[in-house]
Amino acid sequence: MSKHTKNPEPKGTDEAVKYYLSFRVGHQWYGVDVDDILEVMHFMTLAELPGTPPDVLGLLTFRGEIMPVIDLRIRFGAGDAGLRLDTPIIGIHTPEGPLGLVVDDADDVEEVALSQISAQTRTASPYVTSVARLADRLLLLLDTELLRAQTRLGAAEAVVKAGEPAGAPSNEP
Repeated sequence: MSKHTKNPEPKGTDEAVKYYLSFRVGHQWYGVDVDDILEVMHFMTLAELPGTPPDVLGLLTFRGEIMPVIDLRIRFGAGDAGLRLDTPIIGIHTPEGPLGLVVDDADDVEEVALSQISAQTRTASPYVTSVARLADRLLLLLDTELLRAQTRLGAAEAVVKAGEPAGAPSNEP
């Protein structure tokens, strides 16, 4: 899988860039590498799992795979904004499998020059790998592997992977 790094020539430069989907959680803007995006979809019915943390909203079937869905407002301590049918779920690919991120607003794909990205230490937030300085805001770039790794559902996910239960929600295209 190639990263969207290229050498465009806007503004008379030959600087490498990356592309990030920007989205909002609370008042803060975040970004995920577009290569990790599976799809941005609207909220749908999820298969609820008893005994999971409050930020794990449930599971959905996406293109034949089981995808846990987490609410980033709850995970990041930004409160509960309520869920509506137009609430976005960003489906992302991680090495441990797909993950759905419930956010307040999915915005646009941002072209970010590598010189605009500052690496961050994990002391401020374990989920933020770096920060992109855009013209109008900072974009906190997320560690999607850590988000997925910390969304372990244990036995409940293993049971669903073994055989999809009857009536499980599906988002098959």
